[in-house]
Amino acid sequence: VIIMMCFFILNKLDLNLNGNDVIRNYQLSKINDSDFNDVSTVIIGDSSGGNAIDAKYFSKLTKHKTKNLSLTGSWGVSGSLGMLKRAYTKNPNIKNVIIIHGLDVWSRNSSKESILEFFSLSEIIDEINISSLFSYYFNPKEVLWNSRYFIKKMLNLNASGWEIDLQYDYIQQKNKRYSNNGKNINNESSLNSVKLSNDKRKELNMFQNFCHKNNLNCIFANGPIHQTTSNNSILFYNYLRSNIYNAFTITYIDKIFEYDNYKMGDSKDHIDVKYKDSTTYDYFLEINKYLQ
Repeated sequence: VIIMMCFFILNKLDLNLNGNDVIRNYQLSKINDSDFNDVSTVIIGDSSGGNAIDAKYFSKLTKHKTKNLSLTGSWGVSGSLGMLKRAYTKNPNIKNVIIIHGLDVWSRNSSKESILEFFSLSEIIDEINISSLFSYYFNPKEVLWNSRYFIKKMLNLNASGWEIDLQYDYIQQKNKRYSNNGKNINNESSLNSVKLSNDKRKELNMFQNFCHKNNLNCIFANGPIHQTTSNNSILFYNYLRSNIYNAFTITYIDKIFEYDNYKMGDSKDHIDVKYKDSTTYDYFLEINKYLQ
């Protein structure tokens, strides 16, 4: 029992052991700030939105005080819902919720970590079996992960390998980017293999139900994509219109935000942050008419 409790305590220390911890704790710190009660619009989703929209500039354009609370793709739509729940609990006066996920989100499996980190115990039990719950909170690997963390700290090393770029309000991008020719796009890159999984349909329904239940104005927009990948993805776009579009009961903006190589960062759905103001304006033009 003592050994198992040690595993549990290490888990609950909630240190920045990896990139997901870094971005989650950074975004939660915004919710815990006193000025969050003045926010009327939140942006949630994954790194495609985290790199594409500057909250301060978006606030200036829309006249709505906005916070960008985007996580990463591995948190999924359920992670976005979890972040929204935290934000709404702190500030029930939120009016607008903009959710942005990369176009490849639809084929991904659900994230158990999102459920376990953000949902209530009753919700966790409904969504996840007891063995998964037990293995998450009483994981022997916590000893290895935390030991590695403290060793790196003692050596003055970056324990997680990830840093927050405070200037651009998101995870610092890698130096090798499409914009500086540090990365090269595969000319055959496409999204044509992406299909709507049962997990993602369920996550989307959970998210939409929360929006409707709390009378939130929720708006879903596609994340940006490298133009080469976009040009090769005609079959996916046909599938998107015929199989995914109809799954939405909240506002869905079907525009494809595709960008040239010189504007892309360290991933084919990450904007180089030098162009963040430009893409913020592009999203503003599409989203502003739906804001309350």
